[in-house]
Parts: sequence; structure tokens; C-alpha cells
Amino acid sequence: MMRSHPILEIATLAMACLFAGSALAERQITDMAGRQVTLPDAVHKVYAVGHTIPLVGAMAPDLLANTYRLPEAARPLLAPVFFEGKSTPNAGIRFSDEEVVRMAPDLILMEAVPGAPERADRLQKRIGAPLILVEQDMLRYKETFSFLGEVLRRPEQARAMTDFVARYLDPIREVARTIPPDRRVRVYYAEGPDGLSTNPAGSSHTQLLDFVGAANVARVTNAPDEGMSAVSLEQIYLWQPDMILVWTPAADRLTTWRTIVEDPLWQRIAAVRNGKVVQIPWLPFSWMDRPPGTNRILGAFWLAELLYPDRFDIDLVAVTREYFATFYHREISEEDVKALLALAHPAS
Repeated sequence: MMRSHPILEIATLAMACLFAGSALAERQITDMAGRQVTLPDAVHKVYAVGHTIPLVGAMAPDLLANTYRLPEAARPLLAPVFFEGKSTPNAGIRFSDEEVVRMAPDLILMEAVPGAPERADRLQKRIGAPLILVEQDMLRYKETFSFLGEVLRRPEQARAMTDFVARYLDPIREVARTIPPDRRVRVYYAEGPDGLSTNPAGSSHTQLLDFVGAANVARVTNAPDEGMSAVSLEQIYLWQPDMILVWTPAADRLTTWRTIVEDPLWQRIAAVRNGKVVQIPWLPFSWMDRPPGTNRILGAFWLAELLYPDRFDIDLVAVTREYFATFYHREISEEDVKALLALAHPAS
């Protein structure tokens, strides 16, 4: 009988350990769209597609490979790790495939919306990195945070974010559901430079209105992706909203807000004449939409208190400060919060 050589035994054992280590270096998961995805055991860099940037920034800003082009006023409100050293698009708001490949992400994160699985499979193949889909439905935030915390190995941060939602956001939904239809504030969401674009109920871009119990007056077709269905002033005359909420492309210049309050044609709407045109706070990201991400959690407190001060008793300063510490990893002062809240009412 031949005896094995000691050196050969050691080499064989080393190869076995190497293959075992390789097997352990990957893991199989099911993403939130039901797709089976193979991930590296350790994720060091995440490319967050569009609306998921605030989510990844909240969970693990050090792993975030990219961010939006931020206005200077936003930077003091975010931990530096949220934007320093991050890639931003060379042009527009989207990255080319070449730009993403240069980031060399270990993982790509994208929002689970209709049609996303097919797009995700194509992007994953083009970039050569695993891609997972996550839900950003406001009703599923706790599930999303738990899932992403496991994927990114951040259980403590996931727990902090989930606890925040359970403690502060869930009660808003419960109260909002008790508001009778005839007592709901009727809101028009004005988008675009002229305020003549909007999204109807059921759109991710207006989910915050539904969440806090507002009645979205827009009766238009829900456009896919970025939405922004065109409407006419005549339609808004007929809808006669109680309040107009404004999203402004150039927020620091209040382009849309000024168009609405200064154009005589808008004065035929009672909400405009009565000073019920409210600019949605936009720092460091919009508090309602663009993106419709985890930034909407902050908007829920502000909007619930704005629309129904008799039904909600929210300490906006305290909860905003806690939100910034938990989701933006930044301690801000009471004066900072008051300045942010004042953005909603430029006239005053």
C-alpha cells in the first residue's frame, strides 16, 4: 500500500480550505421582489439607484458609492460620510453604465416597482455586479430596514430605524385612518416649473398624502416612472383644493411657489387667495417626494401637523432632531429645525 506524502497531504488540505473559504464567501438571498441573488459575504461598496440613495445612506453611509448633487445648504445637515468621496453623475441625474462600472460596486440596490425585475436583470448583467430589489412602500419600511440590515450586516442600525418607525410613524397612520372622508383636507400637489404637473392618489410620489389622510384632488392618469402628469389651470379651478403643496425644481429660488402666488390666473383658486400655498421643505432632500424614499418619514410628521393640528400633537422639533440623528447621522440644533420648518412659508 502506498503511503501519501506529507507535503501532498498539506497541499490537499490547503486546497480544500481554499475551496471551503470560497464557498463561504458567497451567500444566496431572496430579494424583496422574489428574485434569487448571489451576494458576496461582505459588502464593501453599494451603488444605490435613484430613490434608494437616502435608504442606503441611512443604513450604511460608509458603504454608499454614490449620491445626488447636493446644494451647499444640504451639506451641514448630513454627516460628511454621506457625501464625501461619493460619485455624482457627470451630467444630469443618472449615471451611465461606464460610470457605474468605474465605481466597482459589490452590490447594486434598486427600488422594487412594476417592471423592475426585468430591468434589474439587464442592469446586473451589464454591470457585472449582483443587484437586489427593495421595497420603498411607506407601509413596508420596517420590513425593508430589517432586510437591508441583514444584507449589509448592520443589524443595530436596522433596529434603530425600525424602532423609530414603530414609535413615531405607525401612530400617524393609525390616526389618519380614522379621519372621515368628508373631513379630509383636499390637496393639490404642484410640480414642475409652472406648477401644472402632478401625480394622482396611488402614485409613489404622492403616497405621503395618502399616508397622513389627505385627499389628493388630482384626477389624472398615473404616469409611469417619474410621473408628473400634465394638467391645466382649468382643471385645478374645478378641483378647488383647500391647500396647494409645492415641489420646486430650483428650490432655493422658489420657482414654482413664486409662479403660483404671483400669477393673477392662479388667484381664481381660493387656496391661493387665502395664502394656502405651502412650499415643501427641501433640505437636505425633499420632505415629500423627489425622491420618494425614506426622506418621506420626516415629511409625515411635518405634513400631519400642518394638515390636522387638532388631530396630531407632534413635537416637531424633537422628532426632527431624532430623525436627523438616526437617518442622516447628524446632530442638529433646535434653531436648525426651526429654520427648516420656516422653508414651508416663504411669505412670512
